[in-house]
Amino acid sequence: MKNKIGVSAGLLSGLFWGLGLAISAYIFSLYNVSPFAVAVIHDFISIFILLAIILVKYKRIDFKIFTNIKSISVIIGALLAGPIGMQCNLYAVKYIGSGLTSSITAIYPAVSVILAVIFLKNKVSSKTIIGIALIIVGIFIQSYKSEQVESFYLGFMFALICAVAWGSESVLSSYAMKNNLNELETLLIRQVTSFLAYLVIILFNGLGIETSLDVKFGGLIVFFVVSNMVSYILYYMAINRLEPAKATGLNVSYVVWTIIFSMIFVGLVVNVQLVITSIIIILGVYIIVREE
Repeated sequence: MKNKIGVSAGLLSGLFWGLGLAISAYIFSLYNVSPFAVAVIHDFISIFILLAIILVKYKRIDFKIFTNIKSISVIIGALLAGPIGMQCNLYAVKYIGSGLTSSITAIYPAVSVILAVIFLKNKVSSKTIIGIALIIVGIFIQSYKSEQVESFYLGFMFALICAVAWGSESVLSSYAMKNNLNELETLLIRQVTSFLAYLVIILFNGLGIETSLDVKFGGLIVFFVVSNMVSYILYYMAINRLEPAKATGLNVSYVVWTIIFSMIFVGLVVNVQLVITSIIIILGVYIIVREE
C-alpha cells in the first residue's frame, strides 16, 4: 500500500510540476518580469501555504526543526536545487543554449540513483535503472540541438553542476526524512531556505518587476504557486515512500506533461520528434511503475 501511494504521488508530482512550468511560461509571455522575482514571490507564498497545512494537520508548528542539526541536509539540498542549480542552469543556457543545456541536465535522475546508492545504501533494481535510462535518452533526443557553440566546456561544466545539484536534493531530503522529519516539515525548511537565498540574490542584483501588473498576474501567480506546492508535497511523499531513485524517475514525467499543458496555454506546436521522445519517456516511467 505504501508503495502504491508513493507511485501515485510520484506520477502526480510530475503532472502538477508540468502544469506549473506551463503556467510560468504563460506568465513570462505576458509580463516583463524577472524569473528570480517570480521565484521569490513563489517561495514566499508557498511558506504560508505550508504553515497553514501544518497547522491544520498537526495543530502546531515546531520551529525547533530550523535549529535541529539533522535539518542541515535539507538546507544544503534547498541551496543546491534552488539558487545554485538555477544560477548554473542560466549560465549554461547563456553559453551553450537551452537545448543542449536541457540535454545535459536531464541526467539528474541518474545522479540521484548514484548518490542514493553511495550515501543512503539504497538498493536499486535493474528495472529502475532501465526505466531511468530510457527517460534520460528520451529527454536528451527531445532537447538536443546539434550546433556549434563557443565556450562549450564552460557551459557544459555549469550544466553538469546543475544536474548534480538537482539530483542531490532528493537524496538529502530522503536522509532528513529518515531522521524524524516529516514530509511537510522537510518541505517547509526547503522553502524558507530557498526564499531567503533568492531574496539575497534579488537584493544584490537589483532584479525586480519592470512592468505594470494586474489582477490577472496575481491570479496566475497563485495558480502557479498552488500547482507547484501540490507537486512538491507529492514529490516528497514519493521520496519518503519509494526512496530517491524511483521518486525522481516518476517525477521526471513532468517533461511530457509540460508539453501537453504548453499546447494548451502557449500554443506549443507538436512535431513527430516530440511525440516519439514522449513515448520513450512514458515507456521509461511505465517500467518503473510496473516494478511495483
